[in-house]
Amino acid sequence: MTYEEIVAKVKKEFGSADVSKYEGHLALQINITGEGSGAFYAEINDGQLFIEPFDYKDNDAILTASGEDIVNILSGNLGAVEAFEAGKITVDGDISKALSIQAVIEENKKPKAAAKKRTTKAAAKTDKEESAKSAPAKTAKSTKASVKADSKTASKAVKASTKTAKTTTKSTAKKG
Repeated sequence: MTYEEIVAKVKKEFGSADVSKYEGHLALQINITGEGSGAFYAEINDGQLFIEPFDYKDNDAILTASGEDIVNILSGNLGAVEAFEAGKITVDGDISKALSIQAVIEENKKPKAAAKKRTTKAAAKTDKEESAKSAPAKTAKSTKASVKADSKTASKAVKASTKTAKTTTKSTAKKG
């Protein structure tokens, strides 16, 4: 991944996180090592989240990791604490403040999972409702078709009976 792709992916995965409950100010400079190396920052200030492709000189901490690990951490696929303990990410500065981002990441994942469940349930409910609505219509149509077919059959049977009766009457009249 290039530096631009990493920053774009972080913005996509983490940029819409609800930070309204985060108390205080948090400024993290994030240094990417290896492929796509560079620096960007994530800042929470007054209930708003900013992710920008610049250094942040007056930061609380500097996080350093590969681009892949940064994306996985900020998207919630890799726990920040686990990544730190495994040596996948280093923290310079206020470690406890830096790791406070984990609560924001976890909150960011919850609504997506709940929304996905709701969407799936809503789709299933909608499909079920649509089936229920269309089923009576199909039944009514097929019932009308059956009645029509039965009427035609009955009509043909009556005509045939009438023809038979006339023929029988004529032949009886000729005999007598």
